[in-house]
Amino acid sequence: MIHILLLLLKIIGITLLSLLGLILLIILVVLFVPIRYSLNVKADKSVEARACVSWLLHLLHATAVYDGTFGIVIRVFGISVKRIPAPEEKKPKKSKEKQKEKKRPRGEETEQTQDRDDTGSESVGETDAGETADVNQTESETKTAAGEVTCSGPDGTAVLSETVRSEGDKPAEADSAPDTNKDDTGSEGEKKEKLSLFQKLVQFIRAVRAFFSKILYTIQNICGKIEKVKELIGYYSEVLKSEEGQRTFALAKRELGRLLKHIAPTKLRGSLTIGMGDPAATGQIIAIVSMFYPIYGNNVSITADFEEKCMRGSLYLKGRIRIITLIRIAWRVYFNKDVKTFLHMLKREENEA
Repeated sequence: MIHILLLLLKIIGITLLSLLGLILLIILVVLFVPIRYSLNVKADKSVEARACVSWLLHLLHATAVYDGTFGIVIRVFGISVKRIPAPEEKKPKKSKEKQKEKKRPRGEETEQTQDRDDTGSESVGETDAGETADVNQTESETKTAAGEVTCSGPDGTAVLSETVRSEGDKPAEADSAPDTNKDDTGSEGEKKEKLSLFQKLVQFIRAVRAFFSKILYTIQNICGKIEKVKELIGYYSEVLKSEEGQRTFALAKRELGRLLKHIAPTKLRGSLTIGMGDPAATGQIIAIVSMFYPIYGNNVSITADFEEKCMRGSLYLKGRIRIITLIRIAWRVYFNKDVKTFLHMLKREENEA
């Protein structure tokens, strides 16, 4: 029984150790196996470019190609996992309505058009009849409102009613009434006009005072903000000039140089011919490109064409990036005491609190 338990514990221990060893191996591979990249560009009348990124003997491989169209292929163990074709190759999706219209037979379309025509004609007829009835009704209403009320006599002739005639012949008595209260209303109107003018003057003075008070308030706010900005500029200039700030900048400069040196391509070769059609412009371009000579050195040859306007050449570069190097650079920057104190000094609110 004890022998069986020891055997089971032995098997469990071996499996756990193998799993730990496998995990450790994967971590070491990820940290120390570099990610390799390459770029090949050719330009004459058209531009052709090909970029490749691979890891662990092309276990993971990605290729991007541009030759007028753009495409990406991602492979795992040599099997393409994902393809991104060029935008021109993507066919636009047709709408469902267009597909349904294409699927319908011609006989159904003709029947639908005939039904639409019939319904349209019926609706037009109904609207014409309704409009004529409304017009007749409005004419009758206007006649009754104007007093043209008719009644049929014994001979069948139309005769105006006596009540409407009598109302039409009455003189307007309201216009002949004398204006007895003109003097009183005139005096009251003058008083109201004087009061309204005084109120308007008071409102205008208040508006002017409010306007100038707002202007003074905004000027005070602007002056306060300017003083705060001056204080911030003075404080941060002192922080940058401090010993911690100087050491932090020196560290950042040193680690940035290491990072660029590590990422820079290990192989670089190419040739470039530049011509702008104008000798002066061509000379200026060559002068600008020659400023980067410390980077490309003798690996890239640059020639100037002072007669024709052209831009042709080729470029090939190759490099690698290790994850462990990036982690080391980040570790040295993040856990440095000067960097921590410098960042703490930049947080002015915490220092004041």
